[in-house]
Amino acid sequence: MKYMLLIYGTESCWTEEEREACMVDSMAICEELAAAGKLETASPLHSVLTATSVRVRDGKRLITDGPFAETTEQLGGYYVLNVEDLDEAIAIATRLPPAKIGTVEIRPIFDVSSVADVPDREIISARTLPFSREAVFAAFADPARVVRWWGPDGFTTTIQQHDLRPGGTWKFVMHGPDGTDYDNEMVFESIVAPERVVIEHRSEPWFRMTMTLTPISEKATRLHWRQRFESREVCEEMKPICVPANEQNFSRLTAELSR
Repeated sequence: MKYMLLIYGTESCWTEEEREACMVDSMAICEELAAAGKLETASPLHSVLTATSVRVRDGKRLITDGPFAETTEQLGGYYVLNVEDLDEAIAIATRLPPAKIGTVEIRPIFDVSSVADVPDREIISARTLPFSREAVFAAFADPARVVRWWGPDGFTTTIQQHDLRPGGTWKFVMHGPDGTDYDNEMVFESIVAPERVVIEHRSEPWFRMTMTLTPISEKATRLHWRQRFESREVCEEMKPICVPANEQNFSRLTAELSR
């Protein structure tokens, strides 16, 4: 999980000696994090006296010197971390020298990789759910709950096997409102709880689904479903079915989480 650490402080609170010592200590922490593969990038910023602010109002560009906001603490630098969870990010932030006299703000970085590039044989569906990532994942991990929301409106589901582990099998039958049964067999290729699940749908039509859960806040999660089909033609054939069905799935999932 990637987090940005924003370093705030009062610029005038540092003496030159303290500022130099802060830089040396911070660089040592950066070297340690980089060696552990946990640091993406980091850098201090020049003084707010060098800042330029840009606004566009009624189509006109307004440029002013100085920071956007007049505050007692100014943004002085940043770190981008790639760590296991928020607890690890907090532990690292606690070690940073500016935390002792200023503030380190930690914010998750929104993962747009699942929507940045959509090949012509993929279907992307997404929705922000007003529930924590752990709660959303739990509704998928429990087959007794899955049957209450999986599938489009009017469908019911009978789960025959739900072995939630890498290489595990997921077999179920979807019962259509017209009485037609649809057998489905999937294999869980990868599971990183509660962040991501990758599933191979082995029944016809074949596709690989990547389900990504990105925390927006403690009580909100962005859920992405990425379905990759074997060809553009199959994808185009399935779009009129999958796109509305996925949206209905999200609505049913929301109802389940609201129980």
